[in-house]
Amino acid sequence: MSVRYGQENSANTAPVQEDVIPSIGQKHPIFLLLASLGFAALYAELLFFAATYYGNSLSGVTNVVLIAGIFVLSFGAIYASFVLPHRRYRPRFNLYSPIVFLATQWTMSILMVLGITVVSFVAGVFLVDGRLEAVAELLRSFALYAIAVMLIFHGLVIYVRYVRFLYEREMHESYKIVSLAGIITVVVLVITLFLLQFDLGRMGGNLPNQGWLSLHLSIRDVTLIGLTFFVFLWHATALADH
Repeated sequence: MSVRYGQENSANTAPVQEDVIPSIGQKHPIFLLLASLGFAALYAELLFFAATYYGNSLSGVTNVVLIAGIFVLSFGAIYASFVLPHRRYRPRFNLYSPIVFLATQWTMSILMVLGITVVSFVAGVFLVDGRLEAVAELLRSFALYAIAVMLIFHGLVIYVRYVRFLYEREMHESYKIVSLAGIITVVVLVITLFLLQFDLGRMGGNLPNQGWLSLHLSIRDVTLIGLTFFVFLWHATALADH
């Protein structure tokens, strides 16, 4: 009876499925941590700038709590946007092609980033007492940050994971991979230079509290450029490992 019981247990034990396309957190946790911290800092800095530059009727404690809360929430949400979609859809890998599998995860990641961006934007509107000029500034900046996270960071992460999948099965064609990486780099570089030129023009204006505005734009541009170089360097080294 004990033998039969043991056989029954072994027969009912489900085989452990191989993680064919593992999440980026398993292979590159430091990259994920730094990227999440970088964008969380940008979200919080934007709220700090808006509250300082445009002013509000809130107490100092309320400002600090709100900004710190957005920093923590945005860090957690951005970090989770790289991890949770894979955990959710991994059991369904055999139901999709690899491209659809990754695209589905990317879609969920985009929704998560949009969610925390909307929450941060609403908090910012409350923080500046709903002033239209401040709301417009918040909308522009949050849209820029969200696009950077969704397209550049998540896009390159999906690209690296898919290329790794192809390499492991010797299904890749190196010239196509290099060509696509080159095109992406050129497009991002052109967009970055355009936005940098726009911000440099604003830094030279004569608006009230121009110093605060120039400082904010400088912090934003330096951080975004640094994060962009960081993700491209990471993606190049990640591809070179294969």
